[in-house]
This record gives sequence, C-alpha cells and structure tokens, in this order.
Amino acid sequence: MVFELAGETMSEKTNVYKDKRAWRLSHEAFLTLRELAHQKGLQTAAFLEVVSRELALQWLSEEQRAGIKAEAERIAAERKNGEQGEGNAYTSSS
Repeated sequence: MVFELAGETMSEKTNVYKDKRAWRLSHEAFLTLRELAHQKGLQTAAFLEVVSRELALQWLSEEQRAGIKAEAERIAAERKNGEQGEGNAYTSSS
C-alpha cells in the first residue's frame, strides 16, 4: 500500500487479503482500529465510517466522492430489493 502525504510517497507492508466476501485484516490492525475507536467512544464499524469519510475528503476529488456515493446507493438499493424479493439477508455480485 502506498500513501502520499505532503508530496511524499511512503510504502507500507500490509497483512490484508481478500476472502470471498470480506477483507481480512491482521490481528494487530484490527486491535489497533478497535482501540482507536474505543478512544473516540465509537464502535469499530462507526469509527471506520468516520475515518474513511475524513480520508476521502483529503485524498479524493469531489467527482470521485460523488461516484462512490452513487455506487454505494446503488448497492444498497440492490440489497434492499433482493431482501424484499428473495428474503435474503445478504446479496453480493462480487
């Protein structure tokens, strides 16, 4: 993973891999996120939502953020329609 901060590029070794439906983090990464969330008084998932939005504001253009929001709304609508039509709690095209 490569981060650009103030014009610098920094490579980071990661212990992340993709499973069928989820990204798997290392135990250390998860425990770190959980602790950071706890310090902010948030559950881990809520903390990740906040952090991802803050990073998006810093690193992505308005056009990129709008595209992501539109895609997220499309996925949410698909899942909602799938739950109503099929009674499934989870549908995924990936």
